[in-house]
Amino acid sequence: MAAQVRPLTKPPRTEQPLTDFYGEDRHELVQKLAYQHWEKRGSPLGSPEIDWFAAEKTVRTHLLASGIELGPDEDLYS
Repeated sequence: MAAQVRPLTKPPRTEQPLTDFYGEDRHELVQKLAYQHWEKRGSPLGSPEIDWFAAEKTVRTHLLASGIELGPDEDLYS
């Protein structure tokens, strides 16, 4: 007798993060983009905020250009 396979289910989330770009969490997207900026700069030590702020600026620019509204006070994460 074959084992019965049940589909995987995720527990319900009470608060959904803001998602864009194929359903990706904005914070996750900024994180990945900041890493790419860091690699392009030659992976230097220190000053991670340079890459983070550049990534936030890029994401904000693309969101505004695509017509997606930002949170209150133009906040990227709320």
